[in-house]
Amino acid sequence: MAVVKVNIILKWLSLIAMLLLFLCGCSLGKLSHNNGHSLTKSPSLVDVRVVKHVMGETIVPAHPQRVLVLVQALLEPTFALGVVPIAAPKDAVSDLQRLVGKLRGIEDVGLESPNLEKLLRLKPDLILGLSSHQDIYSLLSHIAPTILATFNPVAPWKGFLAFTADALGKTESAQQLITNYYARLAQLRASMGQRLLTTLVSVAELRTDGIFLPEAASFEGEILKDAGVQRPPNQLLDFETSNKMRLGGRYAFLSISEELLDEIDGDILFLVTQYLMSRQNLNSKLQNLKASLLWSKLKVVQHSSVHEVGSYWRGMGPISANRVIDDLFRYLIEEGS
Repeated sequence: MAVVKVNIILKWLSLIAMLLLFLCGCSLGKLSHNNGHSLTKSPSLVDVRVVKHVMGETIVPAHPQRVLVLVQALLEPTFALGVVPIAAPKDAVSDLQRLVGKLRGIEDVGLESPNLEKLLRLKPDLILGLSSHQDIYSLLSHIAPTILATFNPVAPWKGFLAFTADALGKTESAQQLITNYYARLAQLRASMGQRLLTTLVSVAELRTDGIFLPEAASFEGEILKDAGVQRPPNQLLDFETSNKMRLGGRYAFLSISEELLDEIDGDILFLVTQYLMSRQNLNSKLQNLKASLLWSKLKVVQHSSVHEVGSYWRGMGPISANRVIDDLFRYLIEEGS
């Protein structure tokens, strides 16, 4: 009887052992299959990244090939990082062409409300927009991975460059652009020496609706601040107040009347005149300004130190910033020494 019980126990143990071997075999087979699947899929896994933005986290291509840009503020940074988008607002492309020459093959997506049907047909693999596109974010995300930037009032163009670089996987390239920017400004300061502290540099922009003084939080104001250039105190709010102007919905420019034209005086005046030269009456407005008695009384006019500069002084990226620095070298050092 005892022998029979032992035989039964041995049979059960044998069955259990066979079952365990079977299960292990299945598990190993499944594991091997999964590992093989992972190996075949691993290239696609490393070809995507997760980007944090105002709408949360989004998986984007590591090396996007068909980038669609919805706003002007992100177009120049995109191009500066070596990416030519497949589409962008027409006006933004026109402004960029003034800096880099003719651009071909960039479709127009509209400025205010993008044409979603057209966006779908273009088949982008990445869409870059602003927080103002939050209302249509879900629709955009169904077309392609979409990343929305927020406005940084302290350093707008640098913030947009950092955002774009993160979205495109170009952070090292962006850092190099910023390093070169500060290196050029350091060279400018070294070349000017003590004149940097004694030369008052005025900036004004002529528009169809008047004359405006850019504040510290404007594009050119930020560059001049980074350069250590001195500006007339009567035309410059402190940086904190200038930022509050932007946060309050106002652009960082102060309008002045022609009766207060002496407020644009200085040792050197950079007059931005080309931003809207295609607009009606701006050229005649410039000629009328130069013919006025108040203009002729300005010290900077009498010393022939007025320099007309282009729309890149109102730019939004490293290409424009370097064009501004070119002007600073030309007029403060080469012609000012």
